[in-house]
Amino acid sequence: MSATLHYFDGRGKAEIVRLTMVAANVPFSQELIREKKQFEDLKAQGKLLFGQLPLVEYEGQLLVQSGSTARYFARKGNMLGSNEEEKLKIDILFEGTRDFNGAFMSYGFIGFKEVLDKAKTTAVPKYLPVYNSVLSKNGSNGYLVGSKLSLADIGLLEVVLTIEELLGEEELKPYPEIQNFLKTMRSNESISKYLNSDKRPRKNDEKYVNEVKSVLY
Repeated sequence: MSATLHYFDGRGKAEIVRLTMVAANVPFSQELIREKKQFEDLKAQGKLLFGQLPLVEYEGQLLVQSGSTARYFARKGNMLGSNEEEKLKIDILFEGTRDFNGAFMSYGFIGFKEVLDKAKTTAVPKYLPVYNSVLSKNGSNGYLVGSKLSLADIGLLEVVLTIEELLGEEELKPYPEIQNFLKTMRSNESISKYLNSDKRPRKNDEKYVNEVKSVLY
């Protein structure tokens, strides 16, 4: 059954949900929220538990909160670990990627260069060495935990793609395990297809920022 994602015409907090659905081979369509009325209608219909997006409608359920939604689809795709130890590691590493990715979430909303300058000097040197080390200790097989794709990998993929796009691939060169990881992720047919499709939104720009603000405020 296909899912329906309601979100703005950008990556934002919905990108981790998109990537997880793609990795779990859950087909989905997108209802782009461009006008305030669309957002208000969803709230009036009682579909937004906390009055926030993204929202995914799937099999009669209303899924909100991006982390919970990502875990839901990761569970369907068997990406949460095969034993308790793996499950714990995946959860910890995934949460770390959420903190890491948070350094880029305000890109465009509180400036473009300002956000990147701060992320480059704080988040990047804090988190990339950690994940590079974890990948190495896991056997340099391109995965963070075990020998297959997990939600932790999806979380790291999102932020590594952001770094590559916004800061340049030079930022990744000191981290060979991260580079190998990215190569492994791109070798996944479903992920590769999504990344090269028009289903993946563009990076934040002024048009997107203004559109989001016009809906929310």
